[in-house]
Amino acid sequence: MTKTAVVLIVVALGISLLTLAAGPAKETVPFPEFKYHEVGRGGSNLSQTSLVDIDRDGDLDWVLGQQNGDIWWFEYVGPDNWVRHKLGDKTPTEAGGTAFDVDGDGWIDQVSGGAWYHNTGKPHEQEFIKYLNGAMAGAHDNVAADIDGDGKLEVVALWDKQGLFWYKIPADPTKEWTAHRIADGVHGAIGPHGVVDLDGDGDVDIVRTNVWFENNDGKGTEWVEHRAFDFGLTGVPLPLTTRSYVVDLDKDGDMDVIMSECDCDRGRLAWFENKDGKGREWVRHIIAETDQDLHSLCLADFDLDGDPDIFSGGSGPFSKAPPRWIIWENLDGKGGAWKEHTILEGKRCHEAVAGDVDGDGDIDICAKPWAGDFPYIYMENLLKSPADQTNK
Repeated sequence: MTKTAVVLIVVALGISLLTLAAGPAKETVPFPEFKYHEVGRGGSNLSQTSLVDIDRDGDLDWVLGQQNGDIWWFEYVGPDNWVRHKLGDKTPTEAGGTAFDVDGDGWIDQVSGGAWYHNTGKPHEQEFIKYLNGAMAGAHDNVAADIDGDGKLEVVALWDKQGLFWYKIPADPTKEWTAHRIADGVHGAIGPHGVVDLDGDGDVDIVRTNVWFENNDGKGTEWVEHRAFDFGLTGVPLPLTTRSYVVDLDKDGDMDVIMSECDCDRGRLAWFENKDGKGREWVRHIIAETDQDLHSLCLADFDLDGDPDIFSGGSGPFSKAPPRWIIWENLDGKGGAWKEHTILEGKRCHEAVAGDVDGDGDIDICAKPWAGDFPYIYMENLLKSPADQTNK
């Protein structure tokens, strides 16, 4: 064997060993296109959004409602065919709302601030039955989570005018719910997914923009405030308002925090690395600085490459810039590199929700405006749709 051949074998062996040490390469997949569909339009002060299976037919329905007004669920029949059903009326909330099975009967109900709406099991035929729950009627955020560790969901509510509370749902949920005050509030910050076990001790904690609250006894009766995150705008009409999402972004086994700034004219997007795994040491990573009011935050694997990407969009009222719908593609799978994709321009985006609406195996997006004669929008992910479809 010649000296050159030996060198080539050694080099090749070295490359193979390096490849094994680094692990398998992240799969390269094309980033999907999205197709625009209008679901409806109009309305004032719209929020309370969820993607859930209201009628138990195996696919997702879209819930949204008005502040102190009607609330609806939209039944997906086809991308251009959604049937609007009235869920209830006179919702005692500013913007907060969340859908889950409140009474344990197997049907998805709706919580909207100071009331919950019981799904009778005949959602196509009759409106839900409304019960006042005694909870905060002006909530900007409602999030369902098991705060006291009893295996049942409670509701966390946030509003700058009243504070941060969680509410214990009694065995008979038609009775008044028990309030537990945690701290002062900001306008909005804990939704859509900021109530999660942040320090890895087995109980649920709460992120509120620049601080997080440790559930110290695991029962929700003792909380420790940690001033941890350098984020949230001050000197604006609604200071420190953000959207929050807790997830293991860098795949190191602990929970990180993603936040977008909203109710502002220049929202930033960032993630915070849980450096010690216990929530005591954080490293901020700015993903983007925008001219948008980023009043949506969705994490989902939009390109089906095995890691979460981030979606947000401009909601309009505070920013004068033309609104954009943006997905930041997670290029390295660990939050170290991002690529920005604008999937829609000129349409308002507020409180978006993401899920596989059409059941084709990829993740779609639904969003609407806060107020005004603007469309409710379904953005169909075409990654697994027919190849001849094109984005509108």
